[in-house]
Amino acid sequence: MFHYTDKSGYNAIVSQVVWRFKASQPPGKHPFGAYFTTLGADTRNLASRLRISRPKVAYFFRFTDVGDLLPLPGDRGEYVFYSATDYLVGPERQEDHGETGL
Repeated sequence: MFHYTDKSGYNAIVSQVVWRFKASQPPGKHPFGAYFTTLGADTRNLASRLRISRPKVAYFFRFTDVGDLLPLPGDRGEYVFYSATDYLVGPERQEDHGETGL
């Protein structure tokens, strides 16, 4: 599972031993939550597909999915998932993080 963010978000998350992805209210009528995707950085038009700004795909976190995230209602629920509360990922589930190069 992936989470994409900008530099300030990346620095805040990576500074912690346990990654905390903070839930918030996104623009539009999307559910309150912390958002994730199965789409990797090599996905064509990633920012457009995720409907987020290009700076928000500059950094990534990848972690093991344990099946506890909710699919986004609608078609994008095939690859966009969320947690209605802050989402914690301990070191045992952390796989990789860094710049996407996008």
